[in-house]
Amino acid sequence: MQRPHSLEHTKVLASGDVFHYSCNAPSKAVLDRHGIRAIGKDLNCEDAREVLVIPGKVYGQYGYSLEENSVQIVSEQLLRSLR
Repeated sequence: MQRPHSLEHTKVLASGDVFHYSCNAPSKAVLDRHGIRAIGKDLNCEDAREVLVIPGKVYGQYGYSLEENSVQIVSEQLLRSLR
């Protein structure tokens, strides 16, 4: 099993998507509705929703901009606002 703390970071990928670790991700249905991929199982986490790949366009749809120095907090705010 992967140790979660080794995955606890957020990074804007070259594709414009965001790799994000979260311990408070929304339901699978909400993630699916927004095209967010839950990849935690691929990284040996207990819950697939612990590690997400969030499409960059979702941030813009909710009025957030992707800046490297604030992407972690913005990602958590985004996840809380998704329905």
